[in-house]
Amino acid sequence: MKNKKHYYISLFTGAGGLDIGFKEAGFKGLLASDIMPQAKDTYDFNFPDETYLLKDIRKLSIAEIKSFIGNKKVDVIIGGPPCQGFSNMGNKNSADPRNMLFESYVKIVDAIRPKCFVFENVKGLYTMFEGRYFSQVVKAFLSIGYNLHYSMLDTSNYGVPQKRERIFIVGTTSDDQFLFPEHSNTSYGTIKSFINVGEAINDLTYKGEEVANHIALNHSEVVVRRYKLIPEGGKLPKPEELPEDIRRKNFGNTYTRLHRNELSSTIVPGNNALPVHPVLNRSLTPREGARIQTFPDYYIFKGDRRSQCIQVGNAVPPLIAAKIADCVRHFIDGEAYNGIMPDNSVFVKTGVEKSLCKVRKAKRATLKFGDLFCGAGGFTKGLEQAGLECVLGAEFNEYAVEAYRKNFTHECLQIDLSTEENQILVAEKLKRQKVDLVVGGPPCQGFSIFGNRRFVNTKNHDLTKDQRNNLVYAFANIVVRSETPWFIMENVPGILSAHNGEYVNTIKKYFNEHGYRTEHRIINAADYGAPQLRRRFILIGTKTDFAFPFPKAKYFENPESWQHPYRTVEEVLTDLVDEETLGKLKNHRAPSHSKIVAERFSYIPEGGKMDVELLPEHLKLGTKTGKPVANFSHVFARLDRKKPSCTIVPGHNALPVHPTLNRTLTVREAARIQTFPDDFEFVGPIINQCLQVGNAFPCIVAQTFGERLRTVINKEWNDESATHLAKKSMLEE
Repeated sequence: MKNKKHYYISLFTGAGGLDIGFKEAGFKGLLASDIMPQAKDTYDFNFPDETYLLKDIRKLSIAEIKSFIGNKKVDVIIGGPPCQGFSNMGNKNSADPRNMLFESYVKIVDAIRPKCFVFENVKGLYTMFEGRYFSQVVKAFLSIGYNLHYSMLDTSNYGVPQKRERIFIVGTTSDDQFLFPEHSNTSYGTIKSFINVGEAINDLTYKGEEVANHIALNHSEVVVRRYKLIPEGGKLPKPEELPEDIRRKNFGNTYTRLHRNELSSTIVPGNNALPVHPVLNRSLTPREGARIQTFPDYYIFKGDRRSQCIQVGNAVPPLIAAKIADCVRHFIDGEAYNGIMPDNSVFVKTGVEKSLCKVRKAKRATLKFGDLFCGAGGFTKGLEQAGLECVLGAEFNEYAVEAYRKNFTHECLQIDLSTEENQILVAEKLKRQKVDLVVGGPPCQGFSIFGNRRFVNTKNHDLTKDQRNNLVYAFANIVVRSETPWFIMENVPGILSAHNGEYVNTIKKYFNEHGYRTEHRIINAADYGAPQLRRRFILIGTKTDFAFPFPKAKYFENPESWQHPYRTVEEVLTDLVDEETLGKLKNHRAPSHSKIVAERFSYIPEGGKMDVELLPEHLKLGTKTGKPVANFSHVFARLDRKKPSCTIVPGHNALPVHPTLNRTLTVREAARIQTFPDDFEFVGPIINQCLQVGNAFPCIVAQTFGERLRTVINKEWNDESATHLAKKSMLEE
């Protein structure tokens, strides 16, 4: 039935390695999508009759996808989300937002409902971060009704002359078991197989740029001298064995020479990342790398040499893609075919309660912590995503406690921490658990600019006597009594101005007197991947001599070419514009504005505030008060899709206006901006749900701090022992 039409959609397409394989197996592409311009140029050149959307998947709406596929039934969705957060080539950052791109993939699969999907990723997806993220991926696909078949496949077992282990997840709506391709070194159609490196590239040794993409890198004399010292199939000698003038501290994996009679090491992306040629004193050309990846010679890569190398290194080898596609075609047609379940394969059906993707035992220290004034649990969620273990939450608000207990399994006390008796009770609980860390954000309205406004006309209002500010001292007392070696306290920046700065100085002095070194910073959540401009005061204290784990910023308002720009509202809200999502996700219900209020919203430009003077007369007066409408900064401010959100603040009427719809944000949309996962549930009346979201510490920021703290403790970094590279890439100086 190979002549029967089978349609697929390709996500995270890159240069099209998976696509070549699926087309060779008889599938027809309806839509491809990625964010790399050079990859689009490559795809467009090789497949000029097909549509390739140059767009971030998080900004790709279901309506837009459906406009391209029309009435055609999609049989398969294929793709492998970027893997920098998991790859052995990266710094293994569990808080990298790119790790969560799979969620967009899941949402599209759920909306399109293909018979099957093929999800590819690096080996690290399965093994890194104690398996937490792989567990999330599996649970997400199971939750939308797909049975899963996953296996770690080595491409060298399928005719690819390269040791390249990748995890493949095949999701199906059928209850039958999917079989992976049998091991075979045969070619498939026009895609050639190779036994070793020599068979793949020997004929290119003395050819030049008359062969497409066969562009040699112009190495410096020093690099060439190093290459001459590398034996075939070997590595560069140790630095101390090299002549002094060509030594370097760290050579990474770039000085490895391939052997003609052996398999290649994994081809990875990067201009200088390709291995050294077996006999020539240069690195591989993009075409040689493409041969080892089993790209046909007719497939031409566009862009400069660097981008060609990235496209080649990121790709799924077309040969293994074709063999998997062949199995998929037979499977969805209900045909018998020769296949296997490799030794490490797993078949998980929806509704199976017993997890087959258990979290692995941590190789690094698993830190215990307690969360004071925990609210609904933003701090807890983020730290748990970083691999820390929470043993206790403490909160006074009944609805926040209910939400916390709904989302976590450990103990959460509903308790007033303003009394010394309760402070002692909580401290003793934490002490018995031998917690490594106490975190918390004592209520901050007394310092907040929003809280301050209420006291503008109040005589003799003293911030230091505000009962809510005394809760900061309650936090300090519990920390000291618990004898925890670390604490992180979060608050609004206004705390630094309290009592002309003496308030913070007094708190730090109290901690210092009890053996804690302290350091504080004002951080912006947007710097760590939250799509929101949210400045917060962070005070870290420790009884150790380790370095303070303030993470380096990873996102920038005005980025250099190699840096990431701030994440935007569009990235997290686009898929929620569809009215079909209302009520489908937890806490995603549209506010019931009156027609007049909705009409008033329509006069607010995207990214702007309401100008009362531009309103028609019938909209200038409040419907309830009859008084002129005031231009409140947040209530009548509309978000901009292309920018981060303003600070999400607590309150029923405090959420900003949606970028394109004439309503304020839903609780779920605000939670997305606060980086809560979609399965996190808020409870109680709508005003309390808004409070829970607005008061929370963004999960991704907590996760980033948790990751850095674990690294600092695991590696025992102090100011002297932390490497220059670590300080430069991971810790804020």
